[in-house]
Amino acid sequence: MITASIKFLDNGANIDLPCKSGELMDILGSIGVLISPNAMMLDNARTVKIKLMPDETIGENVVSLINPTDTLGKLNKVCNAINCLDYRDYDIIEKGFNESKFKSLDNVLEAADRLREKRRDKENSR
Repeated sequence: MITASIKFLDNGANIDLPCKSGELMDILGSIGVLISPNAMMLDNARTVKIKLMPDETIGENVVSLINPTDTLGKLNKVCNAINCLDYRDYDIIEKGFNESKFKSLDNVLEAADRLREKRRDKENSR
């Protein structure tokens, strides 16, 4: 969905999002980054530079919603939430992007959670 190119001092890594939280922390640690992904702002801080490269339309849509307070951890969580959706719900999220229904990463995360919960309730009622 999105590749995050992380540069820290003379070290760097490319991370394919979504990935497991532990894996994300391990990769960051391997290049000397000790800050939690949930505290790492995406706005290109002085020491840790983050470049995002979406590899599909939905990734581009997600990146377009990033604001200065969003973190690498939140971005990974949103990518994971979208990636884990049932294909029918994925289509609903994609349609929401096309209709400009989302204004932030939080909006996308909330919509994905609602769709997943609705699908779970529907399957449990059978």
